[in-house]
Amino acid sequence: MPHRFFYDGPFDTDQLLLDGSEAHHLLHVLRMRTGDSVLVFNGTGAEAEGVITNTSRKSVEIQVTARHAVQASSQRPLILATAVPKGDRFRWLVEKAAELGVTKLVPLLTERSSVDPGGNRLKKLQQTIVSAAKQSGQIQLMELAELQRWDEFLSAVSQTECRLLIADPKGSRIDLFKPVKNSEAAVVILIGPEGGFSPLEIQTALNQGAEAVRLSEGILRMETAAILFAGLIRLIESRDDA
Repeated sequence: MPHRFFYDGPFDTDQLLLDGSEAHHLLHVLRMRTGDSVLVFNGTGAEAEGVITNTSRKSVEIQVTARHAVQASSQRPLILATAVPKGDRFRWLVEKAAELGVTKLVPLLTERSSVDPGGNRLKKLQQTIVSAAKQSGQIQLMELAELQRWDEFLSAVSQTECRLLIADPKGSRIDLFKPVKNSEAAVVILIGPEGGFSPLEIQTALNQGAEAVRLSEGILRMETAAILFAGLIRLIESRDDA
């Protein structure tokens, strides 16, 4: 199967120009040459087949030979709203969430949060999302939102039709397989910081219709809880589609 590369733009021309990190990977890591076949995706659901027609030290020209129509995702929208872990653990969380097909990841600022990722760090994580999509075969890029305050995010999401789930060690082992009124409504997962959500934050979420879920008998790190929770949702969907 041809190697996949990310192209940041529409496929409205027969000639595409890869540059930057994607060109570097193609030329200097994979050592591909003129005449090799490639797959190109733009992160919006579109994908194209092509052949390398010309290369320079920092760029690659690709002749499009076939286009695949934009595909509507069969997966339910999955929004992961989480406090930010320290150090490189956040990059790992972003990478694994993108691999699992999380639709949108929202960094949260909660009462007990200790990490503010900053706008520059969030921008740098875009390449992590691209790499994860390439590795996992995703054709749509996960959206990484700006940092949002807990109360503002909860207020906004409560105005939408969704299933709201909050990770809480005191929660119940609820039935994640139970049917929902709208099978296309988004699932929103709420993950707190290392100290957990405050009692007031949990109660506020419950008042907005959230279901408190206990994921484990032990206490999980926030990135572990986030990926476990997201993985469970995607696993349930794959079982339903079987």
